[in-house]
Amino acid sequence: MSDPGTFASAAGGHARVVALLAELGVQQPLVGVADHTARLGVLQGVLADRVVDLAMTESGRLRILAELRGRRWAEERGIGVPEVIGAADDGRWLLSHRVHPAAAGGPRWTEAAVDAAVRMAPLPAPSGEPWAPPGGGRGGRALSAVEDGGRLLRAGVGLGELRAVRAAAGRLPLSDVGHGDYRAANAVLDEEGGRLVVLEWAGVRAVPRHLDLLTLWATTADGDDRRAVAEIVLERTAGWEAPDVGLLWHAVALEQLVERVTRPGRGDGLDVDFARRRLAGARRMAARLGSPVTVRS
Repeated sequence: MSDPGTFASAAGGHARVVALLAELGVQQPLVGVADHTARLGVLQGVLADRVVDLAMTESGRLRILAELRGRRWAEERGIGVPEVIGAADDGRWLLSHRVHPAAAGGPRWTEAAVDAAVRMAPLPAPSGEPWAPPGGGRGGRALSAVEDGGRLLRAGVGLGELRAVRAAAGRLPLSDVGHGDYRAANAVLDEEGGRLVVLEWAGVRAVPRHLDLLTLWATTADGDDRRAVAEIVLERTAGWEAPDVGLLWHAVALEQLVERVTRPGRGDGLDVDFARRRLAGARRMAARLGSPVTVRS
């Protein structure tokens, strides 16, 4: 997992992971145990070259099953994923090879990340259900933020804009397959093998066209890398579908800003100011491509 979580200080969580590893015959010492129970329903143990996820809730168990579903499907399409060492049939635990990310960015990383997104896109999606966090996921978090305080308004997100863009984007055709969270932090070059490995496979589902590429654009730190991704999106967009892509460009950047306002500290090094600048660029692109919903940046 790429979210840093809260490192478990309670002896109980650590002891559970130690007991599981002993049962699996894993001798390596734990580097740390992160408690993702509140959001993901799992404890995660990190070792020198392995990572173990232990389901603590029913949601966590379903998430592990969905993660396995996504990884199997991705491997069939030639996309690098964390190697599965072992997993419980019922989804209670998952032991994976640990990925050691090299520095992100640059032409090699951008080309590999774009290639993975393009490989993912053709329908059909894998059989079975994707996983979503309890409580409605991203939309639920945003609604809560709107209700309790005006943080989105202070960040430059008009509530009318948010409602209009979400409503329009929610009607777009589901013509691609999407990873579920294809931000730049989830597409990493493994420093050991040098290949691109994509993390976090629990949310694979049918999505509007170019969602993964646009999420990559909205979360890529380097300007040259972002421009390269944008050029690919534009090259792969037919004139008749340009308004839809413009709308989705706007929607993706908007949701990334909502995420940073309502759930800070995602662990990818991007902040509200970064997301606000991407939203301004996305609004301009939406207007350029003829989106039915435009807002002045």
